[in-house]
This record gives sequence, C-alpha cells and structure tokens, in this order.
Amino acid sequence: MPDKLLKWIGPFRVVSHLGSGATGEVYLAEDPSLGRKVAIKILKKEFKYNAEFRNRFLREARSMASLTSPNVVNVHAIGDEEGMPYMVMEYMDGNDLLTHIEKNGALAVQQAIEIFIDVLSGLRSASAYKIIHRDIKPANIFLTAGNTAKIGDFGLARAEIDSSMTADGVVIGTPDYLAPEVIEGKKSTIKSDVYSLACSFYHVVAGHPPFRENNEDATSGEVLSRQLKTPPPTLKVEGTPRILRKLLLNMMDKDPDLRPGYDKVIEIFKRSMRSETLTISIPTLSTITQSLRRADTDPYEVVSDEDFLPFPSIILIMMGIAAGILIIAGGIILFN
Repeated sequence: MPDKLLKWIGPFRVVSHLGSGATGEVYLAEDPSLGRKVAIKILKKEFKYNAEFRNRFLREARSMASLTSPNVVNVHAIGDEEGMPYMVMEYMDGNDLLTHIEKNGALAVQQAIEIFIDVLSGLRSASAYKIIHRDIKPANIFLTAGNTAKIGDFGLARAEIDSSMTADGVVIGTPDYLAPEVIEGKKSTIKSDVYSLACSFYHVVAGHPPFRENNEDATSGEVLSRQLKTPPPTLKVEGTPRILRKLLLNMMDKDPDLRPGYDKVIEIFKRSMRSETLTISIPTLSTITQSLRRADTDPYEVVSDEDFLPFPSIILIMMGIAAGILIIAGGIILFN
C-alpha cells in the first residue's frame, strides 16, 4: 500500500488502490470523459529517476498497446504524472488465476484447457509482432466476469531479437516458471514462453508448480537447479488425456528447439478438450491400423486413455462379436 493514496492521476479520478508490484502501483480509477472504470498502473516514486525502470515501464505499455487481441489486457492510453509514467488499462473485474486457485483450489483439467486456449490465442497474437512475454505465470493470467482469460503484465516483454537479460546481466522472470535456457542467461525466445506456459498449466491443475512438489518450501535456487537438471514430471491428475500429458512434457523439454510452437500446442489443447465428449466405440481393424500409422508420423497423434480400450481388450471384444454373429447365423439356419 502506498504511503499516500493519490486522488487524481492525470484526468482520472482514483477510486481505490488495487495492488503493488516490484516497480509499480495499480489503482482503480474512473474515466470522467467516458464514464467507465479503468485500471491505472503508475511507476513508483523511488524509480522516478531510474532510466532503466522508466524504459521498461514504457516498453510494457507500448507492447500491450500494439496488440489487438481479446485475450490480452488492453491499454487505452499512456501519460505522465509529475515525472512518473502511467498507463491506463482495461479494468479486469475478476481474479488473476493464482488468486483464483488459492481461494478455490486447483482447476479441473477441462476447465484449465478452456482457459489456456484463450491464453494461447493471446500469446500467438503477441508472437505475430515478435513479442515474447518472458514472465508467463498464473498471477499474470486474468479471468473476466464472462470467463474469458486475458494476459497482462508485459513488463518484461521485449522483441525477440533483444530478449535475454537486463542491462546489468541479471536474469529476470519468476523462478518456478523459467525456462532452462533463460536460467543459464541465454537468449529468451517464444519457445521460452511455451515452457513457462506448460509450468503454469501444471500449477493450476496439480495445485503446485512442476518442480516444487506440493508447494514445498524450497528456495528459488533449489527450484532453478531442478529445472536445469531434473526431467520434467508427468502430470498425473485424474482426467488428463494422455495426449495432453505428452504435450506438456514436450513443452517443458530442456532443449527449446524440441518444444512445439503455438499452432501445435493450440491444436493439441483443442483435441484434448474434444476428447472429453467422445464416447467409447468399438474400433474396426481398419481404424486401429490408421491410428497406429498416424502415431508413427505424428508424435502427438496417440490413442488417448479415454478414447479406446487397451489393444488386448479390443481383440477379445472383436472375437466375442464374431462368435455372437456365428451363433445368431447358426440359429437362423436351424430355425429355417
């Protein structure tokens, strides 16, 4: 909470203080000209004369303002209040995802899939402008009253061509979601955001980040060490399609070149959502053969646990059906 609550920021009347970040304060305000609520993020006074923080703040505002996506928090205007830059943003009348799961518990897998399809849509829009977020985490994913997910806080965002570290060489981001290459001080890319997204999905479904089992009190250094050395864990939450578990492992691969891009991730997420409504049917030998052939060419095209029965069971069922047909046919012959 700031020492003194501002009454006005530029032409906007401050209603209340919403929260504080490392370098900024966020207020709920009213836009008198349009009669609407807005959120205003303003740089803290102690960073007023720090050129690096001012530039980072303005970069966030410009990055967000350049995006026209229903899944990115909109920036309406940029201004200056007594030497402190501020941005006027869309007011999110809802919780961020971290606050939501802290209050209500982990999300059901299908609910999380729907939310993250929105998030992926926003990130794909950003990637079209070569913008990477660099701090994807549940606390930066916002839920609207209409159950739409939006990405906020592009404070660490940069163009992909200049995206590894701050000017003083300090790696930035949140430890539980940082990709290994970023931890090592290498260039951050869109594939680094893919890694962070997988860690975030794991967190909201399992109730804890992937490298911090059951929210243990591990230090940031311990978590970073695990992300560099320990293979990513498989998400074992009930109801997770096998195809999605495999995708998450690939998204958290130590090698960024082996991680899938947004198009493939969105495709698999949508297929995972559809699998919830599939009914179990008895496949023919032809459909089994087609599935096996697809699995040879597409690492994600696998038979999910929920879609089909195990292969031995299928054979037994088919043998039973064949025997039943023979019995019926024999009965018809005897009857005649």
